[in-house]
Amino acid sequence: MSGDKTVLVAYASAHGSTRGIAQAIAERLTQAGLHADVRAIADSDGVDSYDALVLGSAIHNRAWLPQASAFLRSHASGLAGRPVWLFSVSSVGETSSFFGPRLSRFVQRVRRDTPEMAGFRRTVALRDHRDFAGVIKASHWSRLGDLFMKAFGGTYGDHRDWRDIDAWADGIARRLEDEPPRHAT
Repeated sequence: MSGDKTVLVAYASAHGSTRGIAQAIAERLTQAGLHADVRAIADSDGVDSYDALVLGSAIHNRAWLPQASAFLRSHASGLAGRPVWLFSVSSVGETSSFFGPRLSRFVQRVRRDTPEMAGFRRTVALRDHRDFAGVIKASHWSRLGDLFMKAFGGTYGDHRDWRDIDAWADGIARRLEDEPPRHAT
């Protein structure tokens, strides 16, 4: 029955790491027998033809990229009746980080929903929100940012935890197995 379900995996990416995570999630969902469409949020027409959605965005200045936030707001009524998973990509994920262990543990411990994410939780049938670390290059940060990175034991490079991403996607697939396709209701 899961092959009848269609999932939109849409993303807003600044430098490509969010796109890579979205592609990995879509691949795992497809391997689990779901039909997953992966596309940039800017290229997504709507949500009507999907049974579920996985939406992600890079985080800049503690907020989703504007096109991702706008997509959620403009499709709130269509999302309200569908299972939705959200993911955010920034410097500190649930299991990996650009920064050294001390700062990473502190950020993970004190992290709370931003007002934006709290608003998303109120307007969609949110099943889960996951934070992932992304890719950081020196060219992505200013000189001041570079000094901050060095002061807190940070490193440039790819900090995506693929095992965590795969496990999260597998959990989504398992939850969708038990739900009837939207068109069957």
